[in-house]
Amino acid sequence: MIYRRAELHNHSTESDGSMTVEELLEWAENNQYDVMALTDHNTCSGHGKAHRVIQKNNLSVSLLEGVEVTTFYGHILALGLRKMVDFTGLNPMAPENFLQELRREGAAAIGIAHPFCLGRPVMAGCRFDMKIHDWNTLDYIEVFNTSAGTGTEAELSMGNEKALQLWEEKALEGYSLAAVTGKDIHKKPGEWPVMVTYVQLDNPDIKDPAQAVLGAILEQRTIVTKGPLFYAQAAKGILTIQYDNTSSYLEWNTKWETTHPLLLIQDNLGNCLKYEVDLKEEKQEFKIAWEADRVVLRMYDGNIKFSSLLAAGVVVKQEK
Repeated sequence: MIYRRAELHNHSTESDGSMTVEELLEWAENNQYDVMALTDHNTCSGHGKAHRVIQKNNLSVSLLEGVEVTTFYGHILALGLRKMVDFTGLNPMAPENFLQELRREGAAAIGIAHPFCLGRPVMAGCRFDMKIHDWNTLDYIEVFNTSAGTGTEAELSMGNEKALQLWEEKALEGYSLAAVTGKDIHKKPGEWPVMVTYVQLDNPDIKDPAQAVLGAILEQRTIVTKGPLFYAQAAKGILTIQYDNTSSYLEWNTKWETTHPLLLIQDNLGNCLKYEVDLKEEKQEFKIAWEADRVVLRMYDGNIKFSSLLAAGVVVKQEK
């Protein structure tokens, strides 16, 4: 299994960011991101500039074009969109027609940004107040927006715990929604130990990393993590997890001796199981309910509390 690091929600001086397109891409290159999305508010003006910067500076990071469609009723991330779409006719009580229009105009993956961010009167339009009737019209949910950093203040302002719970609820209901993170960069990010999106790929020979990331999102092959990377399969009541012991993100390897990871498994039948894990192992097996169709996974550092969360956003369909 090959893992690629992706940053899927960012802004430049083409909208309200303080970093130019070039500065944003240089930051992504220096921080070893494989794919960087440019999702300025309601504009695609930076896409051409970004391609020229990558070519001129011979950067290895790949550009994923997109837009953050910014309305008074919430923000929609449209990855793959190369031209802005008129949203004046958007009905927040029935947004599905607009979401389908985004797809017709080229959006390959459509998601909700920071659904439980503080709303009016503090941050008008940031909370997602649209009424979704058909969740099949969406491809992903930003379960962690890390623009505010870490800690209680950040959680109160961004509502990440509620966003993760929403994704888990919909994933267990059977909707094909991926879980992702977004730094939502407006200025140079701080060095916080925050969740990052990795996608899981089978083929190491990737000609177009941006398209590979889009494909992984559409197949729910993502993991949001502060370090540990793992791939999971389930069949006949056994969940098998394979760990990637090569990850050095945030110097994770140095923490193995001092952490006591716990795996939390929730299934679509309402069962919740807890197991101790050993990240030094190549793989481990855990019992789950034979009757369960799918499970979602969380990994914690010792305590089952949100502040101790190490990784999440993984859904596994059980083969019968």
